[in-house]
Amino acid sequence: MKIDKRLLLVSMAVAVTMFAAVSASSASAAVWKMSGVNVTKFTELGLTGGEVFESGTSGMSCELHATLTTEGGSTGKITKFETKKCSGGFGEMTGCELNVTESKGLPWTVDVGTTDLTITNMHLRRTFKAGCKITELDKTYSPTVTLITPTAIAEMEFTAAITGYKSFGSFTVDSPNSGTYGIG
Repeated sequence: MKIDKRLLLVSMAVAVTMFAAVSASSASAAVWKMSGVNVTKFTELGLTGGEVFESGTSGMSCELHATLTTEGGSTGKITKFETKKCSGGFGEMTGCELNVTESKGLPWTVDVGTTDLTITNMHLRRTFKAGCKITELDKTYSPTVTLITPTAIAEMEFTAAITGYKSFGSFTVDSPNSGTYGIG
């Protein structure tokens, strides 16, 4: 059987190109950094912010505090997630008061992208006081967290949507770590 040299050269060129693309994408995975240097020890970031959640055409806004930890590499964890208070109900949640929020399944995994983070399987169960038409919201979703300045994180915004439910908001990194840690 005679081998066509042109076909062999094209096949080899395609293989080399594919290998280079895979190597480049593997090498470009972002990791946690502190002042531009790879993080190699336990690090904890306090996050203070707010969220608006909507269930159908109803919802409210809440004040939040969370803790993000990492030991470096391309992952982290949300180890604490607290809803401080909620207000501003609209739709069927007008006048509603939060009874309790349970952050289930902590810690939640945080994966580092090239310019953002993803929190996997964030699970919140919220119950509301008597008199609210909506008595409970029990939702699991994976928000995307957009970093305003990825190399020196001071602010971040998050958003998630699943059927019939949306969550969006922002966090600031608490002092003294604001702007010190980043990804790259």
